[in-house]
Amino acid sequence: MTKSSQPILIMNPRISQLVASNKESTTIHKPHGFVGKNATDFVRCRPAVGKLKINSDGAYIAETGEGGWGFVIRDSEGEVILSSAGRISYLLDAFQAEVVACLAGARAANALGMGHVIFETDSIILKQAMDADDHRLAATGGLIYELKKLIGSSFLSCSFVFAPRECNRVAHALAALGCKCPRNTVEQWDMMPPGMEDLVASDFAESLS
Repeated sequence: MTKSSQPILIMNPRISQLVASNKESTTIHKPHGFVGKNATDFVRCRPAVGKLKINSDGAYIAETGEGGWGFVIRDSEGEVILSSAGRISYLLDAFQAEVVACLAGARAANALGMGHVIFETDSIILKQAMDADDHRLAATGGLIYELKKLIGSSFLSCSFVFAPRECNRVAHALAALGCKCPRNTVEQWDMMPPGMEDLVASDFAESLS
């Protein structure tokens, strides 16, 4: 585990090997838009070989205007590659927390040089915002623009998928943990988040069913 005021990515040999495989696995042209599924069509599944899945979630405490973010990156075997959590101050609403969480995951994946990724969120509003330009003038429009620009310029291929809360439990737990982090501190693990082994194992088992 690492702690810092900014995300610090420690490239251990296992991550290096997986990232190299992710970048070289297939030749896929960068999409012009974002591919996703409707909520009614969602089926829990692991990413295909050569792709990495980034689950993110945000938490918002209306009474204080603070919250937390969390994300977890997993491979086609369901193994955790990287997970992280942090606290957010001066939030406008729950939607902003969702955007911050996804942006943190995208930045981490970009810093690691990942090529083929799937973004998964339990926020249907975030999914819709990524598919359209309706939020350009919204209070969070600047963050959404930054997220779209980062995703569009950083990955060889990507998709953006909605997932129900029950399929996003690890990221949800990380966001709750983020609410308890000291201000201006990022918690990061290059393996399974501590104390969340059962959640990760449950996700892995259900993805095989």
